[in-house]
Parts: sequence; C-alpha cells; structure tokens
Amino acid sequence: MENVKAKKSINITSYALLIFTIVISIVFTILQPAFIGVGNVMNIVSSTVVLCIASLGLSLVMITGEIDFACGSELAAGACILAVLAKAGVNYFVALIAGLAFCAIVGCINGILHTRIGIPGFIATMGVSFILDGLNKMITGSSRVFSSSWGKIFVAIGQKRIGGVVPVSVIILVVVAVVILIYTEGMTSGRKLYAVGSNSESCKYVGIDARKEKMKAFIISAVLCGLAGMINASQLNAASPYLGETTLVNLLTMLMLGATFYRVGVFNVPGTIVGALLVNIINNGMVLIGAKTWQQYLVQGLVMLVAVTLVTLLKLKAKKPA
Repeated sequence: MENVKAKKSINITSYALLIFTIVISIVFTILQPAFIGVGNVMNIVSSTVVLCIASLGLSLVMITGEIDFACGSELAAGACILAVLAKAGVNYFVALIAGLAFCAIVGCINGILHTRIGIPGFIATMGVSFILDGLNKMITGSSRVFSSSWGKIFVAIGQKRIGGVVPVSVIILVVVAVVILIYTEGMTSGRKLYAVGSNSESCKYVGIDARKEKMKAFIISAVLCGLAGMINASQLNAASPYLGETTLVNLLTMLMLGATFYRVGVFNVPGTIVGALLVNIINNGMVLIGAKTWQQYLVQGLVMLVAVTLVTLLKLKAKKPA
C-alpha cells in the first residue's frame, strides 16, 4: 500500500509542470477568451519553435555537465549567414548548408577548446561568443539584413502554414524533437551523454570517451542553434546580429523548468518542450490582457518560482516515509 502511494506521488511530481501549464492557460482563457482561439494557439506554438529548437541543442551540452555560452551568438550567426548569402543571390540550399556548416565548425571549436586544450567550457564558449558577435556584425554591417525578394523557401520555413493553420516551423520542431528524443533515450550513443554528465572520470573505465561525447554535444548544440536562427530570420523576414542577445537566459529558464517534468531532475525533451510552452503562454497571455512590461516580467518571474517550488515540495513529500 505504501509503495502505491509513493508511486502516485512520484507521478504527480513528474507531471506537475504540465498541470501548472494547463492551469495557467485556463486562467488566461477566463481573463481573455481570445487566448484559446485557434489563431492565437498557433501563434503561441509558432513563437515557441525558435527557442525550443535551440534549447534542445543546448540540453545536450548541459546533460554532459557543461554549458554553451555561445548559443545566442550561434543562433544569430545562422540567421545572418543565411540572410547575407541569400540576399547576395546564392542558392537558398547552398546558403542554408553553409550556415549550418559554419555553426558546426563553431561547435567543433568549442569542443576542441574544452576537451583538447582543457579550457573550462563556460570560459571557452564565452570567448567564442564574443568573436562570433564581432563576425556577425562585420558581415551585416551591424544592421538588419532585409530584402524585398527573399526566396519562397526562405519565407516558408518561418511563415508558411500547412492548410493555413499549422506552421511549417512547428513541423520542423516536431522532427527535431523526435530525433533528439530517440537519440538521448533510445540510442546507446545518446545515453552516454548522461553517463558523462553523471561522472566523466568514471566513464573511461567502462569504455566511454567523455571528450568525444562532449564534442558531439557542442557540435549538435551549435547546429540546432543555427537552425533556430534561420527559422527566426524567416519569421521576422530579416536577420540581425542582435537576435541572440537574450537567448541564453531564455534557454536556461526553459531547461530548468523542463528538468522538473517527466524525468524530474534530468534535462529531457518532453520537459524542455513543456517548459518552452509555459514561458510563451505567460508572455502571450500577459500581452493579451494588456499587461505592462514590468508586470509581464514580474508575473513571469513569480510563475517560474511557484512552478519550481511546487515541484520541489512534491519531491520532498514523495521522499518522506509514509
């Protein structure tokens, strides 16, 4: 009987964030019925895509116990390289591959600086972020890159909706999420990341190359951040070297919230998506009810604290003997 009660507590704990997200949605619907409209729901989902894809990439690095401070600059780099090349008349696919390849190289540099040279990950990626910021501003002239004749595909990935309802960008997010979910939870190679994050020193005794796993995480993170930047450029119909200025804080918020869902205490794909949705639901709802900017920040901060506090209390309750 005690085991049954413990299991129920654990289940409630694991899904408390989702319950909290639903409750917040209901509150906003009561305050502003337009919140639940199909158009607004699709707007919320669409606005979640960019940071959610980037956070899925960053989660791999954080699973290994490291952090990529260059994620915002990588996001901006993907957008700027694609926009600059596309505006210059370069074939869209060539421009896209070039942007992703550049981001992959950046991720590789991050990995080499940390795993081969021995520079702490946060310092290495912070240094790289400054260099990237400079390069982004150099190729864009420190200004917004805009064109009145972007290619159809450039516009499609961020603005087109299938059947006039479902954004193409959401389909891209679903594909990325499924791939990362299978990689981290269904493949031995992906599960090694958790082993590295748990105890990288012990990995060598079981045949896991911690440096190799971290290298892969940094590269995938940079590529997904670059892809997120490209989608963002399409949504805005332009690119700017300043796109990723607040990216890191937003991604960390989503990841920390996500770690309270599904697999409590562990960065995971379902949790990251729910965390990203919660953040965007709050932002969207506050705008719809006409809240002022300072009120939006205040409520968002309070909601985050309440959500995490709730999950923490549930975890403590689950651990207490009956």
